[in-house]
Amino acid sequence: MQTMLLEEFYQRNKELNSWRWVMDLIKKHQTRDYTVMRRYVDGDQDILRKPEEKGKPNNKIVLNFARKIIDFGTSYIVNNPIRYSANEDGEEIDEYIKKLQAVLVDNDEESLTYDIVEDGSIDGEVFEYYYFDEDGQICMTEFTADECIAVYDTTVKAKLIAVIRYYYLTDADRNQKKLIVEVYDENEITYLVQEGHNLVLDTSREQNPVAHNVTVLMKDQDGKLQQKPVVPWTHFVNRRRKHQQYRDDGMIEGMGDLEDLKHLMDAINKAVSGKVDVQEYFKNPKVIFEDLDLDELLLYDQEGNLITDVEKKKQYLAKQWSTSQILVGKKAVPVTWDLQDQHEENTINRLIESLLDQSGTPHLRPDQVGTAPSGIALKIIFYHADIKVGIKMRNYGRGLRNRIRILTGMLNAKYRKQWDYQAIDIKFSKNMPVNLVEMVDIVTKLVGQLSHEERLALLPFVDDPKASRDKLLAEQDEEAQRRMALLDPYALETA
Repeated sequence: MQTMLLEEFYQRNKELNSWRWVMDLIKKHQTRDYTVMRRYVDGDQDILRKPEEKGKPNNKIVLNFARKIIDFGTSYIVNNPIRYSANEDGEEIDEYIKKLQAVLVDNDEESLTYDIVEDGSIDGEVFEYYYFDEDGQICMTEFTADECIAVYDTTVKAKLIAVIRYYYLTDADRNQKKLIVEVYDENEITYLVQEGHNLVLDTSREQNPVAHNVTVLMKDQDGKLQQKPVVPWTHFVNRRRKHQQYRDDGMIEGMGDLEDLKHLMDAINKAVSGKVDVQEYFKNPKVIFEDLDLDELLLYDQEGNLITDVEKKKQYLAKQWSTSQILVGKKAVPVTWDLQDQHEENTINRLIESLLDQSGTPHLRPDQVGTAPSGIALKIIFYHADIKVGIKMRNYGRGLRNRIRILTGMLNAKYRKQWDYQAIDIKFSKNMPVNLVEMVDIVTKLVGQLSHEERLALLPFVDDPKASRDKLLAEQDEEAQRRMALLDPYALETA
């Protein structure tokens, strides 16, 4: 694979019906364990496997910051629906927007996008597949990173050559699992099955490979629009891993939000569990003996027999002490445990602050926000979150533009149109608390500086500025006609 461009390598092996390289990529892909961070988000963390020590408490406390980090990062960027609005006017554009919105609504785009950002934040990457169903309707669905591989060309453009999806089915006749592989490229879908150590074409299908008929509208060198086949997938990458092992094979790895935070989360769980262990161990007062004369002390064992040997008396007392049982005798002095835990408390707090800072998750406290914080104060509190969400918006925005590009191509094929996906603007609306009084005051002061639609776009509770502007104009026209009717009832009839 090193002697030629990866795209040429792929085409040559496809013509020769040789799929060994696909099996090699699958084996490399399976070396990455996606279950670790998913377990952490679900609360199944390493502290739950803490070994027990005889005679000591064994608390296993999970502070599930993994779920807090993922929930905050996801809801901050896509809890408010993403806006898809036209940047051009005209009846054709209106029809295009209507058809596109219908596809997005039919596929529950809001929930799908939320799941994509959430799963991508955990796994580091996620996939979206587009297809025509049996009724000719445009569909899109999510696939997680543990079952898909994106293959890019090794040129500067890093063009997406193919997406490999693989999964296992149980063969009821042989009572064994069988590897099923689907390879999607710009033109076709090739279905493969495992035989021994090799992959071969699935002969159970009448047609294999089969054309997927997904195209996009592209401009050639002369500026003419042409339909061009495309891989019907979007590969969302949460964060590009800077050090990649498999780049020479066309694999681009993503990095999740929790991968570099695992040790911090483990340290917090360990510190909190250890502190609870200490509190539980010393929660009862203990008793010691000062200047105890073992020769005069009368001790009886559990069977009621008198212990006369001094060494056996020492062993008995030691055993009673280790089991935290209170001893009774003359010269007994009660001793209570004074927990000097301020150092441990400070350590835990520092670990938590470090974790939240590195993850870009605000640690909101009443002393930070007060009763009515200003917009500047809120921006300072959410500063680290804004840095993180800015990276996410660029990464996921690139994937969402590819989504609109592919859906537009499918709409063009279905309705025989030549709509341009670049007529759509994609805008995220961050779910950050705002001081609405300040925001409205700012928008009001911008009258004469910005258009009405641009000012509406600054308000977080306005989802579609253009629709809001049109609605306002319609209401103003209606109100003007009503006033005219009150002043001169015959004016409207003769108009």
